[in-house]
Amino acid sequence: MSTTNEETQANASKDYSEDALKMSYAAQPLDIMRALKLIEYYESKDDYDNSRKLYAELHERFPLYSPLWTMHLQSELQRNEFDTVEKLLAQCLAGDLENNDLSLWSTYLDYVRRKNNLITGGQEARAVVIKAFKLVMDKCATFEPKASSFWNDYLGFLHQWKPMNKWEEQQRLDMIREVYKKMLCVPFDKLEKMWNQYTLWEQETNTLTARKFIGELSADYMKARSIYQELLNVTANIRRTSPLNLRTANKNNIPQYVLPCKKNDHTQLEAWLKWIAWEKENKLELTEDALKDRVTYVYKQAIQQLLFEPEIWYDYVMYEFDNDAARKNILKVALQANPTSPTLTFKLAECYEVENKSEEVQNCFEKTIDELLRQYKNDNGNDELSSDIIWERKTLTYIYCIYMNTMKRLSGLSAARAVFGKCRKLKKAMTHDIYVENAYLEFQNQNDHKTASKVLELGLKYFGDDGEYINKYMDFLSLLNRGSQMKTLFETSIEKVEDLRQSKKIYVKMIGYESKYGNLNNVYQLEKRFFEKFPDTDLIQLFSTRYKIQDDNKIKNLELTYKLPDIISSDGDPSGVDKSFKKRQIENDENLPDSKRQKSQPLLPKEILDILAVLPKKQYFKNAFLDPSNLVNYLNEQVKLADEEN
Repeated sequence: MSTTNEETQANASKDYSEDALKMSYAAQPLDIMRALKLIEYYESKDDYDNSRKLYAELHERFPLYSPLWTMHLQSELQRNEFDTVEKLLAQCLAGDLENNDLSLWSTYLDYVRRKNNLITGGQEARAVVIKAFKLVMDKCATFEPKASSFWNDYLGFLHQWKPMNKWEEQQRLDMIREVYKKMLCVPFDKLEKMWNQYTLWEQETNTLTARKFIGELSADYMKARSIYQELLNVTANIRRTSPLNLRTANKNNIPQYVLPCKKNDHTQLEAWLKWIAWEKENKLELTEDALKDRVTYVYKQAIQQLLFEPEIWYDYVMYEFDNDAARKNILKVALQANPTSPTLTFKLAECYEVENKSEEVQNCFEKTIDELLRQYKNDNGNDELSSDIIWERKTLTYIYCIYMNTMKRLSGLSAARAVFGKCRKLKKAMTHDIYVENAYLEFQNQNDHKTASKVLELGLKYFGDDGEYINKYMDFLSLLNRGSQMKTLFETSIEKVEDLRQSKKIYVKMIGYESKYGNLNNVYQLEKRFFEKFPDTDLIQLFSTRYKIQDDNKIKNLELTYKLPDIISSDGDPSGVDKSFKKRQIENDENLPDSKRQKSQPLLPKEILDILAVLPKKQYFKNAFLDPSNLVNYLNEQVKLADEEN
């Protein structure tokens, strides 16, 4: 009886685990790790139908993310599902969305070698495998700087060939020499080792011809070696990680979706763009087509690591494709991985707009808006996600602004007004920018300020205490020379604005307007109120700001050159202190000699230093037992510690 209860509890626990994994993935379908955990669960229960369905869903969303294809293929190969493997290979290695990744191509080679057994297939099977090796070499290996394992496998396969006659022996030697010629002309890891291996092989094969063949290849090898050293420097900061299999997949080797407002580190993006720019310089002096193939390969490798970086997708699309029809396919794929990206949305909309496809343009904007609204509704009410909500509101409003302007350009003012009508229903999900943008749109296209003024007046219902909105409203009234309305807006709004930075800007703007177009007594009254609210403000700074012309503080620039920036600095710091000035002070401090700086703490913890102190010295070991750099990389990329799961 107790055993039955335990089994029931265990089954209930398992069901809950599956439901929890499903709910987790459904909440964030861009999180690849959540999907892989669910796949791992299915495969642990031998539920391969569900794991295939989930893989298919991932392939549809991320068709150019090669590690997903590799993991799926490995799973099918382990179960000898060759028909399924063949269909998957046709999907991922051919067509408009073909992948190009050495790990994926290596999986293809595994499949070909398993299907073509040399013992039973003989010469015909060998020919098929060699053809597959050549395909991988031309498609991928010659571009990959970490291709030494492939070249070793290819050469190893040819060396293992046991010829039946002299003709076969000569054919084998010619093939090996051809591989060396291809390999030693391109930059890749262990190039010098492979050169030494080649020269030794030529001498062992035929001492009479060795010097001739080595001499013919020597110049190309020296060039490749020099370029590889340069490439090493260019790619030094690039982190290339992919899981070896489903079991080793973790957050260290799978791209993680993060909202742009939370992206603090762009070093990898910069490093990849640096590599791509270096490749475009064509140091290898390739033909135009060969150069494009090589650069395209690097772009596709960058996508593996920067799947959720819109800039790399945009760069790839603009480089690879010369027409909008081809660009649309990749932009759609890019938006599946980055469904809230303004950059990718606008570019795809442009592709449709030049074809005058109004409905497709609308669909493009609406999809992005729907995803932003989904994220906003999920996050709304959660104080911990306040920065996410702010970003979502700003991005949603921005998308709507461009949507509105695009529809005006494409279908006229009535279409733009229809978009604005949708925005008004969202209310709290929008920022004030949509009202300001619509007001200027109405003013520019109708040359009538009445409708525009009504729009801005309507915005006061929702943003009457928003200092930034009041400032923009005042700018519009100033443009129309509506001084009395500007004064009314100032008096009815100034006490509602709690943001001191914006409040100060409103005061300064009103004082400046009165100083230039109004009455000096009014200026003095406003200044009195201003100093009551901001008593620490420098008197002469406010005075000099009053006498700006064309938004240029001539008093400060011509006479008070020693003063800090204006009362309202360009970056909006209410103190008026220019942050670039602070930055320069910090930079100057950093440039002080070491003797004038406080001594830094040791880079390593005391415990580590103690261990290093008692370890035997390296001279006691004649041979290296392991490669420490490879070990560290393996631990960083493939091993997930238990406490990191949280």
